[in-house]
Amino acid sequence: MIDRRPRPWEIAYNGFSWTQRCAVTPLQNAAIRDGRLTRPTICTVCLDGRSERPQARDYRFLHLEDYREPLKVYGCCKRCHAAVHARFRDPDRWHDLMMRHSRAGEWFTLLSLDPASQWQPYDVTYPSGLPWKPSAPDMNFDFLIAPTDPVEQEARKG
Repeated sequence: MIDRRPRPWEIAYNGFSWTQRCAVTPLQNAAIRDGRLTRPTICTVCLDGRSERPQARDYRFLHLEDYREPLKVYGCCKRCHAAVHARFRDPDRWHDLMMRHSRAGEWFTLLSLDPASQWQPYDVTYPSGLPWKPSAPDMNFDFLIAPTDPVEQEARKG
């Protein structure tokens, strides 16, 4: 067997091994089939709602921060999901995403940027947990108000 470096997605995340992370997928798929979980149609980071082709670029990942709760998912488009997991090795990419989409108090704005948190247990990094809202097909984001601060508006334009 050839020894190789782990691929980026095989590295521990919030203290959960690659095997533990993969083990939740069948549970999520079963929950979708029996109606306990609705596949997200909107990315909770960028709020992109294109999901008419769920197997193409419009696919929404069922992102987890706490793999002990496999049904507490955050819908993420491919671009945002990749950035969430790459934030330790590519902090500039994460910073750019935050400049475009940051909204106070949202789960992704509270994520640790400390690379050590990949191996620390979730409860150590996030003792109070992260905010979570159930995913629903009719999620309405009308409560989001465009920033009125000109500096913030310019920053979001990227």
